Amino acid sequence: MAGGLAVVLSGGGAKGAFQVGVLDALIREKGVDFETAVGTSTGAIQAAAVAQDDIGRLIDFWRGLTSESSIYRKRGGTLLAAITGKDSIYSTGPLRSLLDQFIDDAAIRATGKNLRLAVVNLTNGELRIVGENADGIANWVYASSAMPFFFPPLETRSALGVREQWVDGGVRDVTPLDAGLAERPRAILVVRASARPAPDEAKKYDNLLEIALRSVDLLSREVSQNDIKNVDLINALILMRDRQRMDLMQTGLDAATIDAVMRRFDDLVNRFRLVPIKVIEPESNLYDTLDFEPDLIEQNIQRGREAVLAQWDMLSTFLGASGD
Repeated sequence: MAGGLAVVLSGGGAKGAFQVGVLDALIREKGVDFETAVGTSTGAIQAAAVAQDDIGRLIDFWRGLTSESSIYRKRGGTLLAAITGKDSIYSTGPLRSLLDQFIDDAAIRATGKNLRLAVVNLTNGELRIVGENADGIANWVYASSAMPFFFPPLETRSALGVREQWVDGGVRDVTPLDAGLAERPRAILVVRASARPAPDEAKKYDNLLEIALRSVDLLSREVSQNDIKNVDLINALILMRDRQRMDLMQTGLDAATIDAVMRRFDDLVNRFRLVPIKVIEPESNLYDTLDFEPDLIEQNIQRGREAVLAQWDMLSTFLGASGD
């Protein structure tokens, strides 16, 4: 399929609850239909739900989280994990069980929607986009969410029997726009889990875990800021092209001449598959990446719904939707 709408869902851990509220308002309340769902990290969970056409179960998934133990469990401390040679400081049996119960390969394929999940091969650094026809989609959703150091990688074997480890797609691409553009949609809605970074207050980080979390956050911020710059550039180029065409039309030139003048510009836009992009994001972060507090999660879901309602006049035009 091509020419429909795409939604791109960024990483952000527990802050992905904001995305859940956005999707609920858009899909279940406003009737918006996304042909393509792209996600990385926590966004991979939401993308799978869009592709499976089951936002109701996605909400149940998030509302069923009672604490961090619903997602991960401590192995006895950072030092013990290092001494015993573990591949992460947390175990993620609870998360993997939830994903296995929630994600249905056959149901995803039956909808006819495109699913694109960003994962990174820890062995060679490759960014791979996994689609709806992959086997064991729940495993790949997990892999896209597996923050290195904190969560264990997904292990597989290549066709040649080589052991491979797969981790969080956000290591390479926090907001996988290219995977959405590759499907040639008519427009892309980016739903970010995290607010744009504000100046931080000076703070001391006292232990290895705090330092590691802070380092991951800073890295994600840098990648995410570059993603937003790319969005601004794409929209500026498309706007410039459209305005240039309108200016030429006002000179009285015939359509063939205008097409000839604009050909190089149009070829460039088509070459890079550029389409209009709109970003929805929270104004601030209610909590940190690995905090799973039910009251705050519910509040964040509601903030996502409210963001859609507040911007609906603009969004309905952008998405070509007619929901009330």
